[in-house]
Amino acid sequence: MANSRERSQPRLQRYSIYPDRQVHVNEGLQWDEETGPTWTSENEINDTSYPYADFTTTPDPYQGKYSKALKVLKPFRPRSKDGKIPVHKSGFFSYLLMTWMSPLIWKVFRHRKEALKEEDIWLCPDQENATTNTERLTRIWDEEVKKHGLEKASFLKVWLKFARTRIIVTLLIIAVNAVSTFLEAGYLLNLIIQYLESEEDDILYGLGLVACVAVCQVLRATSFCVIIVFGVETGVRFRAGFLGVAYEKMLRLKSVRGKQLSELITIFGADAYRVNLNNVTFAYLLALPIYVVIGAIYTYYLLGPWCFVAIGMFVFCYIIQARLTSVVAYLRTKTLRFTDKRVRKMSELINSMKLIKMYAWEKPFRTAIQEIRKQEKKYLFLSAILNSISTAIIPVTPTLASVATIAAYRAAGNELSAATAFAVIGTLSFLRVIVSFIPFATKSFGEAKVSFARMKRHLALKEYQPPTAGCKDPSHAVEIQDATFIWDPPEAADHGEKKEEKKKDVPTYQKQRRETIHLQNVNFQTKKGQLIGICGPVGCGKSAFLSSIMGRISMLSGHLAVDGSVAYAAQQAWIFNGTVRENILFGKAYDQERYQNVLFVCGLQPDLLLLANGDETEIGDRGTNLSGGQKQRVSLARAVYSDSDIYLLDDVLSAVDVHVGRHLFHKCIKKFLKGKSIIFTTHQLQYLKHCDQILVMEKGDFVEKGKHEELLSLNGYYSSMMKQFHQATDNPSKTSAEDVKFHDDGDQGSIPQEVKPANGDKNGAPAKTPEVAKLQQHDATKGKLTQAEEMEVGEIAWGTYYSYISAMGGICIAMFVILINIITSVSVVFSDWWLSIWINTFYVNSGNPDQLNSSWQSSTTLSSWQSSTSNSSWQSSTTLSSWHSSTTNSSWPVNTTNKEITSFSPTSTDSLLVTPEASSGLDFYLTVYVSSMGLIVLLMICKGFIGATYYVRAACRLHDKVLTNVMRAPMRFFDANPPGRILNRFSKDLDEADVYLPQLQDTFFQVGNSVVISLISAIVVLPWIAIAVVPVSIFFYVFKFVSSVSVRQFKRLENITRSPLLSHVSTSAQGLSTIVTFKQQRNSIQSIRAYTDISTVATFLMETSMRWIGVRLDLASACITLTTALALILTKGSTDAAQAALALTLCVRVVSIMQFLIRILNEVETRFTSIERLHQYEKKLESENQSFIDTPADSWPNEGRIVFSNVQMKYRADMEPVLNEIKFDIHPRQKVGIVGRTGAGKSSLAAALFRLNELSGGHIYIDGVDVGKVSLELLRSKISTIPQDPVLFAGTMRYNLDPFAKYTDDAMWKALEAVHMKEKVKELGNDLDYMIEENGENFSVGERQLICLARAILRRNKILLLDEATASIDTATDSMIQQTIRESFAECTVLTIAHRLNTVLHCDVIIIMEAGRVMEMGSPQDLLSDPRSYFNTMMSAQTVKTPST
Repeated sequence: MANSRERSQPRLQRYSIYPDRQVHVNEGLQWDEETGPTWTSENEINDTSYPYADFTTTPDPYQGKYSKALKVLKPFRPRSKDGKIPVHKSGFFSYLLMTWMSPLIWKVFRHRKEALKEEDIWLCPDQENATTNTERLTRIWDEEVKKHGLEKASFLKVWLKFARTRIIVTLLIIAVNAVSTFLEAGYLLNLIIQYLESEEDDILYGLGLVACVAVCQVLRATSFCVIIVFGVETGVRFRAGFLGVAYEKMLRLKSVRGKQLSELITIFGADAYRVNLNNVTFAYLLALPIYVVIGAIYTYYLLGPWCFVAIGMFVFCYIIQARLTSVVAYLRTKTLRFTDKRVRKMSELINSMKLIKMYAWEKPFRTAIQEIRKQEKKYLFLSAILNSISTAIIPVTPTLASVATIAAYRAAGNELSAATAFAVIGTLSFLRVIVSFIPFATKSFGEAKVSFARMKRHLALKEYQPPTAGCKDPSHAVEIQDATFIWDPPEAADHGEKKEEKKKDVPTYQKQRRETIHLQNVNFQTKKGQLIGICGPVGCGKSAFLSSIMGRISMLSGHLAVDGSVAYAAQQAWIFNGTVRENILFGKAYDQERYQNVLFVCGLQPDLLLLANGDETEIGDRGTNLSGGQKQRVSLARAVYSDSDIYLLDDVLSAVDVHVGRHLFHKCIKKFLKGKSIIFTTHQLQYLKHCDQILVMEKGDFVEKGKHEELLSLNGYYSSMMKQFHQATDNPSKTSAEDVKFHDDGDQGSIPQEVKPANGDKNGAPAKTPEVAKLQQHDATKGKLTQAEEMEVGEIAWGTYYSYISAMGGICIAMFVILINIITSVSVVFSDWWLSIWINTFYVNSGNPDQLNSSWQSSTTLSSWQSSTSNSSWQSSTTLSSWHSSTTNSSWPVNTTNKEITSFSPTSTDSLLVTPEASSGLDFYLTVYVSSMGLIVLLMICKGFIGATYYVRAACRLHDKVLTNVMRAPMRFFDANPPGRILNRFSKDLDEADVYLPQLQDTFFQVGNSVVISLISAIVVLPWIAIAVVPVSIFFYVFKFVSSVSVRQFKRLENITRSPLLSHVSTSAQGLSTIVTFKQQRNSIQSIRAYTDISTVATFLMETSMRWIGVRLDLASACITLTTALALILTKGSTDAAQAALALTLCVRVVSIMQFLIRILNEVETRFTSIERLHQYEKKLESENQSFIDTPADSWPNEGRIVFSNVQMKYRADMEPVLNEIKFDIHPRQKVGIVGRTGAGKSSLAAALFRLNELSGGHIYIDGVDVGKVSLELLRSKISTIPQDPVLFAGTMRYNLDPFAKYTDDAMWKALEAVHMKEKVKELGNDLDYMIEENGENFSVGERQLICLARAILRRNKILLLDEATASIDTATDSMIQQTIRESFAECTVLTIAHRLNTVLHCDVIIIMEAGRVMEMGSPQDLLSDPRSYFNTMMSAQTVKTPST
């Protein structure tokens, strides 16, 4: 596959599904040929003018709407060279026979040993691309809403209007297909058999019949191919528009969290597949009236009004099927509710994996997910059982209708010939589509309606309203007058939950959402160019105030206006998976001078020098490979580079050390952004005196306003905070002004002291140094973090199948499932065989009754395979089409073996009539037949029950194994794999194992059994046919071998292309405020459209490759049949007529079965690619070291002594060490402060202590025990920690504090009281049962840190690690918390990683780190007494008395 695309074919630039060729968010998606509309403004989401793009993006107004589409009717057209899928530029015959697909099929086959790459396939055509279809679907939805209103608008009607023209065309093609099928399989083949058994010698007549059969077979094969491809085209178009509309709506929401996000993930996962499938299977609903009309007319011709008995039986069975299908659809809805819940929990787990590992909480989280899975399993199992009952009706319906009709007809005294009886049976078999296809099509349609309902709920969500654009006073940047803001309540997941809420006495939304997090009667104005500082206690509403300015909180009353563009740096930095440069530019054009200035003022240049590939180093999702300070500075740099008018900076200095914090404030905020309007919230009080105005918030209101000196003179809240701050930061050392100024100008980031950029221009930008120049020398091979998703090559390995069999229960269980399938198939064969014997009793005076009976027996036995093959609900368009085209070849048992029985007409003079004597055994035959029918139904139900039991068991066991392995994977696995990629395994791949694969396997076993039974029957009747079976088998095997390569590879590609979609949606939802504030909706939409287009190409090629082989197998089967018929006609008279007729019948049956088996084998193998992907995580996933050598005493650690001995650690083997020769000895009960500049390796110490990464050298001892020799669970459970990023989970307060349910409520209340959160939790209502939203969205960041601290207090371990635990907490609360820590952990060893130095002044020992090494270690007093110590310098930088620069 190494050959690149032809030069004439354009490449998709700056975009790939593979991480090493990702689309740059700052660059638009570029095509060599520009098509589609352009955007008129940056923040525009919906264009007001839409091209009516049913088949083309930009129709010529002087041409017809479908002029381009109708060009496909030209017999031949020149080959397309634009690099896009050439389906719309192919000629008529190429479209019918899929020859446009052949070059790619053979190319994939030739390179079958290599992985399929993006450059090996075509690009997305204009007609199928996301831009065209999103705009069209949006326009149709807007028209629907305008016409009927939002409440009454129907997305179902929108779909019907979207696909209206194509549905009509499909209906016409179905009519052609149905008529050709009826004529070929039912009428013309019978005429050929009559001709062979007659005395007529007109060779031209015989050849004419063969020619007519050939025409009908070609029509049937090609028309069905067109139906499926047409449906696939419609499906991928609607899917592209469906996803585009959903994403663009998401960008217009105020926030996407919790249930909304899980529903959005479901829309992009399962719903996208179902709406696509519905567009294909809907053709079978359209076929229903056509088949009924044809069948009813011919049956009426045979039996007169008695045909309505058969039609009534079919209708009765269909009603039962429809009821069962509706119940299954209801169960599916219930299943999806638990699926959504499980996926949401899984997403939360993946995003919080670091904390879960540090707390050793893998077991409770695994248990929580498995409990949800158990509920999901219950509904999956019930659905499978009802599906088996439903499908049990399918094989017996035609024969039941036949028996009922024939019995009623004869009971009324009518005479019936055997030929007519078999003609009736054949006609009713033709109507099998009613009870085989229709239920599944109905089910698909029902599931699509569920998806439509979900989409409508999504589109009905309240949208974000931007603030008014102009202020009343032109000199103001922001105006707020008498405004009240309040958070929206969480959205219910579905209508079911809403109904349940109505039944209960639900508290008001203030109880659901924090009453304290809203703002009342706010009045605020800021002049343009002012720097506004906002301070206040934790949870007072500072972040909510900034969100209200952006319009992210609903305004109940008042006036809000913002004059100018806004940039926003969030308290918890939003970093997406991309390079450092992409995160900073964020859609803006690259200006080298400004870019370098921004890097300097944000203190990032030294960090980039340390990164593997400078600013082209890849950053993981959520900034996994950056420190907290680095993430915050990248977020700030993004805001600064945007050159906006207004800057909203939410506590951006909380995660950086004092040197960097001072540099950021004076160089960036004060100097570089001078003249800009800045609203700056902070707990770093030393900077407030430099602000033009200071606002003090408390409980959602501004209690004090003014300048620094004015507020100090008031002796109010601000004055008390400053006094506390002065006391905490009082520095006894004497440091010269020269020292202070030296460090103020030079120190920044994580740079070693000897590397200091020189001052540059007036904005504080540096002159370009040799070190900075290095940033321009990029090496694409360095700095890679995200690994390309693994794609298997070649055939699916036996290990994948064995993994599934083992999950079922082993080989014995698998053999038992196969045995019950065989027994069921034999029972169906017996019933058809008995029916043939019964009908043969109608004969009297037969010339050769033995031969007749034997021949009819074999014929009906062979035809019985069609009954069994229909006994399943088909789960894909390809399988459905396979069944249809194969069974229509063989659904007509015909009279073949007696020269005296030649006509289907009941009026034929040659027909042999049934006499009273022949009907005397009616009751006996009927009793046996009815009994066999009952046995079949019973066996079908048993088979379904057994199959459901073991198939569902296999899926659940695979899920549990994969879940366990993922949770045991090291942190570097989560750093290198985006969340969407991991989530893809637990959503779509698992959905394949849960729903589709079981029913497909059921079909495979039935078809396989039918093949064996049919071949045995054929060989028994005509032994010489065994000779013909060999070459036919070889022929079909070659077809299978060639076709399976491309189908398998396209399916693997389709599996992989889903991951970027899910990752992009998840990332966009998390950074929604940032994306909208920076007006980057356009680039986000371009990215999602690019991901959708490549997914569309993979899906389309996978489906069409199935049809490529399908139409060729159909035509090959037709050729074999025609060759046989032609040979028999040309040799008429030289062979026995009965034997010739039987040979032709057997040929039709066997060839149809063989080609269908090839298709089903391809389909099973295709679906097993999902099991293959699960198997990768089951067997190939790297695991943390679960083994242990030492088992310390239960009381370990009882002292808390920690010794680091020459510790070295790398995050990956190919990376530089982040810890170098770390040596120190911490004594029991010591309080240790760990400080250092951002990126110095402080958090890496925590990773080493918790063994998140194994050491590359040295040892760590706790109370004399080497932590590398004890179990991970024991080690992590014995150490408490509060991570840098506070993490709360969706659930109750009690669950968040104590997921193991180990502690009493009193203990939890005491822990909350210790962190000063008890009263606030009491105010919320529901006490410890108060529901916390995902990621703790209903608490401020500071409050989340306090709850995490309460969690640590509750554990009361001997060792406590605080990693910036109070960074987002005000000074007063921080002081109280430090006192709490000293009291609650007096007997514990406490390690505190901090940037706020006053939090470590009371520690016994201070460790200063730089570049992964310990630079200083000693008591605070000793270090402060040395004027040249690192710590003294850092304290001097933090003091309020530091001069501004």
